[in-house]
Amino acid sequence: MSQAIGMELVPPLHRTFDPDDALEFHAARLLILLEVCGHGANSRIDGRTKLAKLDFFLRYPKFLQEVHKELVARGQELIPYRSTGPETEAPMIRYRYGPWDPRYRDFVAYLESRGLVRIVGTTVEGFSLTALGRRVARQLLEIASFAPIVERANAMVGNLADWTGSALRDFIYEIFDEEVGQLSFRMEIQP
Repeated sequence: MSQAIGMELVPPLHRTFDPDDALEFHAARLLILLEVCGHGANSRIDGRTKLAKLDFFLRYPKFLQEVHKELVARGQELIPYRSTGPETEAPMIRYRYGPWDPRYRDFVAYLESRGLVRIVGTTVEGFSLTALGRRVARQLLEIASFAPIVERANAMVGNLADWTGSALRDFIYEIFDEEVGQLSFRMEIQP
């Protein structure tokens, strides 16, 4: 009995790496976000909405640049962030409360199951780093390949990182009405 052969049956020798497919990449980015933008001894971020909106600016550096321009125009004193390229490692979708990734539960469960993040709070879900999570996050801050993410996280300290999730959501809708606010639910946000 003959077997079909051909290129369609041979897997490619090399497939381009897409960070969006790697759960570990998302986990690392969230650890950096918590370490840099969180508050208190355990680098806590209160609320899933706030976590997602800050993560939005980590994922979309062009939007972070535009927000910094807007904050300076409104009189806030800060060193404006300048995007170094059109990089968007992991796109998000428009959901009920703005930018969202439906895999957040997976990301948080991954981090929590490894003892890196603790979910705290009763009325508002908070995310804080464990002692192990802080050690791992600090190691990530030193890795050159994460430098662009660390730079973007640092650009939010003292401004966006101090806002509530609702304030961030409203600001995103105000500044990016066409790019985010006017999208249909579950549509991918384009930079």
